[in-house]
Amino acid sequence: MPTGKIAVSRRSAVAVGVAAMTALAAGCSSTAEVPAPKTVDAFDWKNFSGESLSLLMSEHPVSIAVREHLPEFEELTGITVSLETLSETDYMVKLLTELQSGSGSYDAFMSSQPMNFQYAGAGWIEDLMPWVEDTTKTAPDWDFADFYPALIESLRWDQTEYSGAGEGGLWAIPANEEGYALFYRKDILDAAGIAAPDTIDELIEAAGQLHGTVVDGIEINGFVSRGDKTYPTLNPFSTFFLAHGATDIEDGQAAVNSPESVAAVEQWVELMQYAPVSASTYTWYEAQQDFISGNAAFYIDADHMAPDFEKSPIGGKVGYSLPPSGPKGRGSSMWVWSLGMNGASRKKDAAWQFIQWATSKEFLTTAIANGNMNPTRISVAQSEEMTAATAEWGDYNEVWQEILAEYAQWAYTPSSRFPEIGDAWTVRIQSAVLGQQSPQEAMDEAAEKINAIIAD
Repeated sequence: MPTGKIAVSRRSAVAVGVAAMTALAAGCSSTAEVPAPKTVDAFDWKNFSGESLSLLMSEHPVSIAVREHLPEFEELTGITVSLETLSETDYMVKLLTELQSGSGSYDAFMSSQPMNFQYAGAGWIEDLMPWVEDTTKTAPDWDFADFYPALIESLRWDQTEYSGAGEGGLWAIPANEEGYALFYRKDILDAAGIAAPDTIDELIEAAGQLHGTVVDGIEINGFVSRGDKTYPTLNPFSTFFLAHGATDIEDGQAAVNSPESVAAVEQWVELMQYAPVSASTYTWYEAQQDFISGNAAFYIDADHMAPDFEKSPIGGKVGYSLPPSGPKGRGSSMWVWSLGMNGASRKKDAAWQFIQWATSKEFLTTAIANGNMNPTRISVAQSEEMTAATAEWGDYNEVWQEILAEYAQWAYTPSSRFPEIGDAWTVRIQSAVLGQQSPQEAMDEAAEKINAIIAD
């Protein structure tokens, strides 16, 4: 998630990219011959000195940190680097166009779970597990085991459509993470004598009590979150979905109309009645700005929005909590910005050197100062640098780590067509929120649409 500088929905950009990929799919890929990796006797940062790399990245704290510290990588390795960064919409479209062409013009790039599913299914992205396991290509102190296990699991897929999550190839290395937390205005709750809610039921009750009250001259809403009819809305909704023990696809068929899923939608719809009507079209950006403007008491979204809150007028007034619990406990999906390798790259050895460096303990610690929250390594998350950077942010540093360590997971069944499935689903969630269909009717229709995609 961008940190407030780019008013573009990341996942809306993905949707644009999916459309571009669909349009390109009928074309021919002109993959150039890819040379085999070089043989070396042992790892050395200078093994590929003299080579050059081209990188494509989205404008984000990850790429900001990389650009600032690239001279250090070039000095360490003797590899020269050309880095191109684009706004998210332009980035998604250009990357898909590039990968489809098979030209190998960019050697490494930023990726994420849904992107990995698309790219792996098309054969455009390199499986990095063999590189991790090659002791002649991977630094002995890189420490693969230091990454949070849930992040690594979310980036693995064996390419079996609608199955194989957490297995098979490793399609990228995690560089930035977000889970989904409950944010609340501490001052508003204190004034009303309301304790921070722990369960979904308590959250709905508290939002209802606070809805319509006047705070600092503003009549506030009880809640705000995303409501846009594209699959990003599933991320905050996942906290309810998982808390009810629901699943999206089971035995190759849509399960979004199961009793558990419908119950989650019913409670989400009930809570969204305390959000502004316009929230039915909100992406993360509009929802975040609504909360920052002091218009809502509660908000569920990406936990690493904390820096934006703390430097805004509501700084020091925000509480950070675990996602609310439901009948089956707590749950949170996750989004992982990660670094992948172009399967058509002709400089894979040098690209792997870069990916290692940009996901190392040292670099990720340094990147905290560039706003790269949250660290994807356990040691960096627990470092003095992270503690110092978040010292004035209440319980944030403890809460996001607990979410990632205990509750976060990629909540959806992997498929190269996940964005289409997600959009078909969220269109109907939005319909239920707007009262156009009952939750059961909406999820029955969503299941019908998803099964049509599966059958195609």
